[in-house]
Amino acid sequence: MYRSWGVEPFSGIRLCSLLAVLAVGCSKGGDPNTVPVSGKVTYQGQSVEGAAVTFASTGAGRPVAALTTADGTYTLQVQPGSYVALVTKFEVAVINPEQPATDLPPKQLLPIRYGNPTDSPLKFEVGKGQPNAFDLTLTD
Repeated sequence: MYRSWGVEPFSGIRLCSLLAVLAVGCSKGGDPNTVPVSGKVTYQGQSVEGAAVTFASTGAGRPVAALTTADGTYTLQVQPGSYVALVTKFEVAVINPEQPATDLPPKQLLPIRYGNPTDSPLKFEVGKGQPNAFDLTLTD
């Protein structure tokens, strides 16, 4: 049996993933050299809640990540430049609803190519003075 991240507010793996996203560089401003980037993630025509969206620089910049909201939207701050967007969402296997199983691997809910920087087709140029709104439409 699998349980979606959206069902349990802060399961162990979800909490670890959230902390990893924050450690990678989730930013809410403060750096005058960054610009806002936003958009919506959809898969099979539906908004994707709880997906990790990472903008990984194709140059020397650091990756920046955010989680999508209930309506599939994300917002982050990045330095202008070239990026590949990565989108992942996992389900955690559970044996007991009160305790996630630690010996079963998480199940990827989205096509795996969107989580791989060399395979992801989601490539963008982020610039100052531009709208920088990038909807991420995922397909099989």
